[in-house]
Amino acid sequence: MANFHIIETGYFWADGGAMFGPIPKKYWHKRYPSNHNNMCLMAMRCIFIETDGHKILVDCGAGDKQLNKLKFYQPHNLKDLRAEIGKIGYSPDEVTDVILTHLHFDHCGGGTGFNEKQEIVPAFPRATYWLSRAQWDNYRKPMLYEAASFFQENIEPVFEAGQLRLIESEQPLCENVTLKLYDGHTPGQIVLFFENEGEKIVFPADVVPTSAHLPLGWLSAYDNNAALAMEEKKRFLDEAKAQNATLIFFHDAYSQMEKMMPSPHQNNR
Repeated sequence: MANFHIIETGYFWADGGAMFGPIPKKYWHKRYPSNHNNMCLMAMRCIFIETDGHKILVDCGAGDKQLNKLKFYQPHNLKDLRAEIGKIGYSPDEVTDVILTHLHFDHCGGGTGFNEKQEIVPAFPRATYWLSRAQWDNYRKPMLYEAASFFQENIEPVFEAGQLRLIESEQPLCENVTLKLYDGHTPGQIVLFFENEGEKIVFPADVVPTSAHLPLGWLSAYDNNAALAMEEKKRFLDEAKAQNATLIFFHDAYSQMEKMMPSPHQNNR
């Protein structure tokens, strides 16, 4: 059995046209609000999972190292991730695993931080940081389209400390926790599936960033391959619906989670 906790690490503003890509504003604005500048409030919602032998953090938010580089997004209400985990009852040293769904700054920035010497080091010194090899390779030689989303200081200290572990394909992390890979938004994004008291829980990160993105064709301009993103999203949604899984949304500022139900043509297996 796995118990989980939701951690709200903070918020930022993203352009609505970028968040909803091909969808006209007259449609997306009915499902997700924006302000007078067409900016949408985005959460950075992480989860912390307790299992026998594992204390697992999934994504890390943006952290506070790069605020001068992120002024356009106006990050605010930022929380100290290590302090939030402390409220659950664990120190940074007790975190055993950190799942980085991908290396865009808003998902991994809090995974490193300053030490007493003002050196950037892993925020969780005894944890294994999990990342897909496809995402690592993409970060090392990024496409121009998403290169600005990567900051070396968010992952290189983890690599240099020998704490980074790369996965090639779907694999279990431990009992009741499985890591699966999806392309489209970015190569090799990890989606975490786990079971809590018989219920299937899924953390889709940017495969489905908000509840408003649940319709298949509702993509984002941040997806680096829209055609592939749609195919991968269908593959993901089919599996989530078949399992009656509950999705926890990383970016939705208004809805934390939603339960998926099988489509009429699907067997409830």
